[in-house]
Amino acid sequence: MSSLISGKIRTLPINTVRIIALLLLSAVCVLSASASDTTPAPIREPQISLLEAKRFLARATFGPTKTDIAALQEKGYEKWLDEQIAMPIQQRQLNRTIALALMAEPAEQHFAANGFMGPQNSPTWVYQTSAWWEAALTSPDQLRQRVAYALSQILIVSTAAEPYLRNRAEGVAAYNDLLLEHAFGNYRDLLSAITYSPAMGVFLSHHGNRKGDPEKGTSPDENYARELMQLFSLGLYHVNNDGSPQLSSGETIPVYTQADVMELARVFTGWDISSNPYYNSKLEQSGNLTVPMEFNKKFHDFGEKTLLGKTIPANLSGKDDVEAALDIIFAQPEVAVFVGKQLIQRLVTSNPSPEYIARVANAFNDNGQGVRGDLAHVVHSILLDSEALNLQVQSSDRPVQKLREPVLVVAGLLRALNVQPAKPWVTKHNGKMEGVYWFKKLDIGQNPFMAPSVFNFYEPDFQPAGDGFANQDLVAPEAQLLDSQTLIGTYNLINVIFKVRDTQALKLKPENEQIRLAKQGGRGWLNVTINTAPYIALLEPTNKNNSNKNRAKAIKALIAKLEQDLLIEPLSEESAQVIASYLQEPISKNKKIEAQRLVSDAARMMLMAPSNWVQR
Repeated sequence: MSSLISGKIRTLPINTVRIIALLLLSAVCVLSASASDTTPAPIREPQISLLEAKRFLARATFGPTKTDIAALQEKGYEKWLDEQIAMPIQQRQLNRTIALALMAEPAEQHFAANGFMGPQNSPTWVYQTSAWWEAALTSPDQLRQRVAYALSQILIVSTAAEPYLRNRAEGVAAYNDLLLEHAFGNYRDLLSAITYSPAMGVFLSHHGNRKGDPEKGTSPDENYARELMQLFSLGLYHVNNDGSPQLSSGETIPVYTQADVMELARVFTGWDISSNPYYNSKLEQSGNLTVPMEFNKKFHDFGEKTLLGKTIPANLSGKDDVEAALDIIFAQPEVAVFVGKQLIQRLVTSNPSPEYIARVANAFNDNGQGVRGDLAHVVHSILLDSEALNLQVQSSDRPVQKLREPVLVVAGLLRALNVQPAKPWVTKHNGKMEGVYWFKKLDIGQNPFMAPSVFNFYEPDFQPAGDGFANQDLVAPEAQLLDSQTLIGTYNLINVIFKVRDTQALKLKPENEQIRLAKQGGRGWLNVTINTAPYIALLEPTNKNNSNKNRAKAIKALIAKLEQDLLIEPLSEESAQVIASYLQEPISKNKKIEAQRLVSDAARMMLMAPSNWVQR
């Protein structure tokens, strides 16, 4: 902790943060290879403590706020969830992306005959990214936004891995809206929606897919067919309802074969971007990426297909062919386990017990009304499961916890600080930006819809090297992302937020620096506003009497307030003492500068403490 406190970023032992956080998970071990109790425990609604509320909201939102905590404590888990699930989409990303584009480039032509299409070299990806962050930080439908984010890490589309989508990011905005629309719908319908999505079609190359030509020795592209089964629905092997592998002669059993991939690829032929002038082209100034792909029978394979042991008849329409294939895939029992376990991992814990997996799989298979794939019921079951809420006595061998990812750490911080839009600025296109939360690619190792590949930023079965994981069959997916570069980048971003985006810090800068930052507008990583005045006010007593005793008392109050507002897990007594000891020594004689420094330094150290990187 010492070099972290010194503020010397270049010597920051940031790997220590990662190692300690991982050690907190490494004590986890497997309870049992089989599930014996798959009946959900009854939910009780005692008074929800502050810590319980924070932990629940860390799973169900992009970070607890005072308002959310009060609402949850008043309503209880069931009612809060029911209201969130019933709440319609409050902010559609495509609409906001278009609005930001028009605001930033008011004189440019943004629409063609077939819909929205940004001008050449327009940074549409920045507008889409800003729209995503604005909704994550401010939209009232937090559970829907949070579940859509979890789905976006399973059903991957990326502007980083596919440059065309970076330039045509309106397609990604429409894709996120699709996830929002289906977040509490049926997973079977979601599979249809992503299959026809032009963003997915471009990303996994089934847009413009052609039927095979034996004379030329060509065959359909297999990319989407393979990933649909492996990464979006079935996984690799047959599993039991509790997630344990089915075995034959001691070996795992593949759930599909290469022949299945080839047959499914034939199904996904003849689909292309709507209004595309040339089949399979990716022209930046043509085609509509905001509506589903359209069918072209000239390039479709109408022959009979065999998939997972089932026959798809010949001469079906293009859509009927697709729907028949999706029905066959969705009917496989592995889908419930695959989707349920990954959503548990994204929302609650990296290593759910077999019993927890089985209960969620049962919820997927039947919502109580005979409906399979009801995501609202699945999410409800995940968040209110006895294992998630600690309603049953948990074995110390399997605590419910996971590492936090940078996007959620940053979002949680900004929500806790009641982040506000950036101050108005004028773009180089003479557009006046008002009421805007401006985000580009943050240097934190992770950004929404910017995964390096279809395998996301981390894989759900990633095992860190070292004792406590592989030898106990445990995983820590986010550890694949949390290297020194990621954590240093997050540390630096937190520093920018407190030193550059805090209204109190800006007041203390020289006038010419204030003017420069005001003109900077959209050139930085992010442009938002926070106000640390309530924390600085706690240090007012030191202005009149800066004795060691008085200063220590004020610092103790500051740490307590920051802990209450910014952290989910309380600081250890040792960490609090180390931070207080460092802050006790004044650095600046200017009382206002010193007060702001105390707030920002304390907050940075608390946010980078190992306990803040473990979600419980």
